[in-house]
Amino acid sequence: MMKRVLDTSVACAWYLPEAFSEAARIWHRKMVDGEVQLLVPSLHALEFGNVLRTYVRRGEIAADLAKDIFATHLEAPLQWEEPARHSLLELAMSYETTTYDAAYISLALQYSAPILTAEKTTTPWVVKLGKLVEAIRP
Repeated sequence: MMKRVLDTSVACAWYLPEAFSEAARIWHRKMVDGEVQLLVPSLHALEFGNVLRTYVRRGEIAADLAKDIFATHLEAPLQWEEPARHSLLELAMSYETTTYDAAYISLALQYSAPILTAEKTTTPWVVKLGKLVEAIRP
């Protein structure tokens, strides 16, 4: 079974309207159908919840809907993995990114699994990872 590291930007597009939601939902279907194993660090839950909170705060979705989405997402068949903590700062500096994104990079390197992301293809860490990135942004 193929593996991918799921960036929070893609997971959010499963539930919220984004220009790349259609492409993101293809990966959701593949996960549900057992065609792909999607890896996420525990940090993913924090990032995902924060995005929902931001949508609620801006009045774009209701709080009850955000809670339902969050609960649904936590039940998704994701593979929760911990990145190698000792290398996060080094990876962040090397790939010119945040230590948060370095957690996803760490998993991609550890599992030789591309990161599914909506990040711009010109972002330094995306460029440096090369084939270990699968950008879904149109």
